[in-house]
Amino acid sequence: EALRIEPGLYIARLRLGEALQARGADGAIAAFFGAIMAAQERGQWLSDATTAPPLRPLVKHAMRVVAGGRRMLFSALLAPLRECAGGAALARVEKCLAIYLQEVAPAYPDPAQKPKFLYFPDLPTTRFFGRELFPWYDALEAQTDAIRAEMLHVVSEDGGLEPFLGHFAGTLALPDHLRGARGAPAWNTLFFHRHGVRNHANAARCPATIAALEATPLCRVRDHSPEVCFSVLTPGSHILPHRGVTNTRVVTHLPLVVPEGDLALHVSGETMRWQEGRCFTFDDTFEHEAWNRSDETRVVVLLDVWNPYLTEVEREAVAALTAGIGDFNREAGL
Repeated sequence: EALRIEPGLYIARLRLGEALQARGADGAIAAFFGAIMAAQERGQWLSDATTAPPLRPLVKHAMRVVAGGRRMLFSALLAPLRECAGGAALARVEKCLAIYLQEVAPAYPDPAQKPKFLYFPDLPTTRFFGRELFPWYDALEAQTDAIRAEMLHVVSEDGGLEPFLGHFAGTLALPDHLRGARGAPAWNTLFFHRHGVRNHANAARCPATIAALEATPLCRVRDHSPEVCFSVLTPGSHILPHRGVTNTRVVTHLPLVVPEGDLALHVSGETMRWQEGRCFTFDDTFEHEAWNRSDETRVVVLLDVWNPYLTEVEREAVAALTAGIGDFNREAGL
């Protein structure tokens, strides 16, 4: 009841984990993990000095339970694939899991690459990928005119656009992500997939676009990806430097409307200028930013696809692992 009233009450969540474990009930590991994460976000339980003496034994016990319990839970997600494909096929996935659980430190080949969530090791590291890795580019590019026509039609109607970054409750967060040289900045979208969930209404409005996109190897992870949309950047808008969540998926742009002027995508020291009808793909776990200093709006199709250097079984493993981690984190109240 306390957590229903105040989900961030981490001591209550700690006690919930204790009670669940005493009863042998499910959920103790998640409750302990949620308590630890919430406390540490507030600077507590980082050491003995930041943990109240009466709580230290239980907090340390919770940490041991979490360390062993998460390893067991997440490793079990890979068991069916181990049986089918064998352990060697999942060697890089196992290393990825160990890095996520902080059992081993990531050895980034390029220190500029820092995924916010999940780092998959031993992949070739590059900011922009060669076209030869994406044999489906030609088919998608061939549909540029049809896709552009549908985009212009829906935008000319009600638009159906929404902010890519969501609706901020206040005004303080927006300047951390967007800046406008000509009044209020706007990075708007028409989503076809958002956090892996298809927007059927928008898809129905753009059948040629959807048919073209469905022929691409979209990175499909339940409740997580793909993100697929028309990405609309207004004149004077600057998307400030930021990083993506994982190098297991990469971001492709198909430019539809590229006005004359100063507009580009900059990825950790390398700059790419959009060309209408010509795809490119980049690793967004490198810090990147985009700007439109022209006098007109820029529009691209943005889609998440699998990193081309992952094997098919690795893609399946990453999808299972990411979805399972998401389920666990929601149970933990995160």
